[in-house]
Amino acid sequence: MSITLKLDGLHCGNCVKSVEKALNAVEGVTKATVTLDPQQAIVEGSASAEALIAAVDDIGFEAEVI
Repeated sequence: MSITLKLDGLHCGNCVKSVEKALNAVEGVTKATVTLDPQQAIVEGSASAEALIAAVDDIGFEAEVI
């Protein structure tokens, strides 16, 4: 299963790495790819959208499913 998240608040490569690390740490995620332009994440695996959004929120960024 693949979920695409629209992200907000990313400004640099370090932001991208932080969000990727947080998403990859969520149980059920097999791969998370984050891009700066456009600000989005494509997440593969069985994790719920709610868990992914919570992981992004916990590190100070915003996410929503698109």
